[in-house]
Amino acid sequence: MASYELVSQFTEDAFANEDRIFVGQRGRFVCGACHQHYEGKRATSVRPTSVQRPDAQVIRQNINAAWKPALVQQPPRVVATSASYGRAGPDIAVPSSWGNTNTGQPGYSANHAQYGAERERWAKQAYAVPPAETISLEVSAVREGGNRRKGARGIPFGNICEGKKDVDARIDAPGLIALALDTIWPKIQAFAGGFPWRQDQFIIRDGGWVDLSTHPPRQPYFYSQCLHATRKGSRAMTFKPKQFLLYVVVPTAQWENYETWLDKAEEERFSSHSRPELLSAPSVKENVHLSAAADSSTVSSSEAPSSEAPSEVSSQVPVKRRFLREITSVPSSPPLKKAAPAKVAFRSPDREHLREVLKSGGTADINVEQMLTIQHETIEFFPIPTRPLSVILDDPELHAAFRMDTELGHSGQLTVQTSTNDMLGAGGFKTAHPGFLTLFSAPETLLGSHPRQKVAVKRPFYKHYPPGGSKNPMRFTIRRYTISDELPKLFKEANVLYWACALLTFSYEYIDHCVSNSSEPPPFHIPRLRFVEAGLALSHDQVQPGHKSKSPIRMPRAGYLVEELITDDFLKYIHNMDCNPMLDPYEVGYEIAEFLACTQHIQYAKTGGLAFISDYQGGSEILSDPQVLTHPLVNNGKDVFGGGNIERAVSAFKQKHNCNDYCKWSGFKLELYKTAEIGTETEMGTAEMEMGTAEMEMGTEAEMDALE
Repeated sequence: MASYELVSQFTEDAFANEDRIFVGQRGRFVCGACHQHYEGKRATSVRPTSVQRPDAQVIRQNINAAWKPALVQQPPRVVATSASYGRAGPDIAVPSSWGNTNTGQPGYSANHAQYGAERERWAKQAYAVPPAETISLEVSAVREGGNRRKGARGIPFGNICEGKKDVDARIDAPGLIALALDTIWPKIQAFAGGFPWRQDQFIIRDGGWVDLSTHPPRQPYFYSQCLHATRKGSRAMTFKPKQFLLYVVVPTAQWENYETWLDKAEEERFSSHSRPELLSAPSVKENVHLSAAADSSTVSSSEAPSSEAPSEVSSQVPVKRRFLREITSVPSSPPLKKAAPAKVAFRSPDREHLREVLKSGGTADINVEQMLTIQHETIEFFPIPTRPLSVILDDPELHAAFRMDTELGHSGQLTVQTSTNDMLGAGGFKTAHPGFLTLFSAPETLLGSHPRQKVAVKRPFYKHYPPGGSKNPMRFTIRRYTISDELPKLFKEANVLYWACALLTFSYEYIDHCVSNSSEPPPFHIPRLRFVEAGLALSHDQVQPGHKSKSPIRMPRAGYLVEELITDDFLKYIHNMDCNPMLDPYEVGYEIAEFLACTQHIQYAKTGGLAFISDYQGGSEILSDPQVLTHPLVNNGKDVFGGGNIERAVSAFKQKHNCNDYCKWSGFKLELYKTAEIGTETEMGTAEMEMGTAEMEMGTEAEMDALE
């Protein structure tokens, strides 16, 4: 037998007990055919049959040399081949599938090409520094002062504030002090560089106003505040970055010295302004820095002396003048003292006039009754939108009456003057009071766009007559409806205003269309009017402190119709039961009344005689309290637009309406209705009386129902 044995990829499966072709138990010998087969293969190596222990010194040297990256020429590897079978070495089995890949160095192949990159990658992961634990700092400059009772901890000056990121979380108090001073000190010098600041007197405090100099060194200052439990009840802690506050505090004594220095410098500045001859150019020896702005305020560039001025003139410049540039260039410094004017006007008051004013102002009488009538309500405000008629017709969801959209509601405060002496007015079924509206969120309308906006607050009422007496029209008291009866009336008022805005906008759309398409402009001025911005306000009961309510839902207590306040004279242009102006031609506002009568004509004609606006009233630009009248075909026996909707007024519009100059303009292309004759007017007057009587009966029935 040979003194060596073959080592191959398939040797372990080819061992046999005897030197014959047999595959059985694992042994030390192979058959002759297998021996000859594996001996001729490249991937086959040999190892000696005699056991020799490897030299530990050689192995150690090879390992140390392999881990020295500075060596360019690495020691050769010992590879066992058939020619060197007598030398002891490692047992290296190379698969035959690798092929013949000679890289120039024995024992290496193409599969070792990425060894260096892989080694470097794993070394970086093995020896990588763990993620740094850092914090952020906000460093501000303040001076001692402020009201300690109100929680003030220093007064900022100069708007000096700097931030620092990626600060080591384990930094101690001395390190924080040095970091804060290095950050803020250049800013303080830029604030007033001429003043001799004492940096050693500055105090560094944290957000809790703790002096950092009292904390022992070499102990992390903020680190413990960044540790949090990984989960509730767990003792394991994890680090979470935070931001902390640091204050560089200027002591009171040093700040007083700074103010004294500032006052002296300012006095020197004004004294130099009063003496222009002292503003000559300074010498280099004195190192006086003059501000360009200060120089231009006293002398012009052409009058400024040259640098070769006599030294005796420049020596008169005050030494404090060199601080002028820093003082005037910093806008955040304390306010500078201003010199008093040369002449101040003064006169003694008239004795008699002063006596009357003191007599009136010294009387501390207040109108208690008026103060008690001021009512403050916490409300939910729902604005009434303004939509063109075309938009309402195109959107099926808008075909219904006005509804309160909770998404468009706004919370706010409503102040109402409920005194009858301060009422803006009272109609047949509602009163108007002055008030103020404040909404907590900005609405899309003008109403409520700014706090305490003056408004008109309207609320329905019914008349209560003394029991057992006659119903004297002048002897009654105002009573309010319950919330269940009040809300339907307010909704009807809001709905009428909603549709009146749409019809008036529809009229102006037609007017603008006719004017733009006409070859000649109209021979008259077209007034531009609109209805008031308005909305519904619901007041809720206030929950008293400490009161335990069984129901968390607060029901509305009262309702209000809140409108934009009309500040000019209030006029009634057209009555509800009429289609012509109420005013006479010589009265103020008659032209507006004629134009509004023309809008009735346009609305009646362009809606096919179905609807128009009546009861026009308000100011010269803003209208209020309209009424929409509809044809009986629209109502069809239903309560449409409230009790003020007189159906017969629409049916008789052609007979009652008198066309004016607005209606007769050819650009509008309106059908002109004949002026009613005397007999017809008498008949129409009778019809008006009947309608008025019916309206009064309806109102009386409503009042009786309310009283019941």
